Amino acid sequence: MHRLFQGWFERPESGRDSLMSSHEGEEFIVVISGQVTATYGNNTYTLNPGDSIYYNSVVPHDVCCCGNQAASIYAVLYIPE
Repeated sequence: MHRLFQGWFERPESGRDSLMSSHEGEEFIVVISGQVTATYGNNTYTLNPGDSIYYNSVVPHDVCCCGNQAASIYAVLYIPE
């Protein structure tokens, strides 16, 4: 059985250069703790606990930790058949 959605828990790294990626699909991210920076194309968003972001994964994107404490997120990726 091929799954169209894949979910995972992640602790984004901090203090690193952006690792922009691009691929088929769509992503939905919810910040659980800490603060993250989500870069989507030429736009950058700062997200706090309870914030979420949804985007088309074809556009170059990256999510990393920012701020003074570790961050954690739940992410869901939709991959079209």
